[in-house]
Amino acid sequence: MIYAKPTENLTGICLEGEYLDFYEIVESIYRMTGLEDDYYDPYWGVKNRLLGMCYDIRHAYQGDREVTFVDNGVNDALEKWHEMIMPKENVHYKVNILFPEAVFVALSVSDLYIFSKKYYDHERVNVEHRGDVYLCDFIKDKGNLEMLSCTILDALGRVIGDDGFRQILKEIERKDLSWEAPFYRYITSYVDRCNIEYLKTVPEKRKDKLRNIAKRFVKQPQTYLNLKRDFEYSAKQQNCSIYHLYDPKSDKYPEDIEW
Repeated sequence: MIYAKPTENLTGICLEGEYLDFYEIVESIYRMTGLEDDYYDPYWGVKNRLLGMCYDIRHAYQGDREVTFVDNGVNDALEKWHEMIMPKENVHYKVNILFPEAVFVALSVSDLYIFSKKYYDHERVNVEHRGDVYLCDFIKDKGNLEMLSCTILDALGRVIGDDGFRQILKEIERKDLSWEAPFYRYITSYVDRCNIEYLKTVPEKRKDKLRNIAKRFVKQPQTYLNLKRDFEYSAKQQNCSIYHLYDPKSDKYPEDIEW
């Protein structure tokens, strides 16, 4: 089981879990995103952000982030009943993820499923190099990513409150019913803009800012549509993918982040 809670300054979420929890999530992300780095993949942007989170989670279970001990419910009576000495604490690993970044991944990852299923089906594509991946793995990996997304959205809801989350949920449900694909060829430089905008917001105002950013992810504002138009125009002029381009208006991330 993976847990998520807001950090002290609402800068992000702290993902927490045991070794196998994080290990399985990382393996599922690798399989769901495929092995090829294709800039012309319409979901390359979503995959890239998911892999960015995967990088941090992998380093967490490797011990490069925070490690803590938690009570596991073992007591003297339980040890006596089983006639064995048992550890009374489990090791948990923790990693911090910026709030807008985490919310974007949670909202967008479900759009990958229908396009990523081919990575598991040996009859549809040449996957000789993925001979140990089976179609049944798709169900498990989808479930793992759904759990990760739900955990993040739960943390979001606890910050922005029921009224704010209800508006986000309505947009998610509307998208699902209309078969829209808002994250198709998504310009993920916009996520960087939102991350930096959020970091510049004082902690006291981050609740409202986070609600606003989450709305902008599920219902694209004109500022995003303008950015998308500019990227697509430049990509056409330069005969390249939108993901080969860089946003010149994006500010740099601060070197130190107060979580």
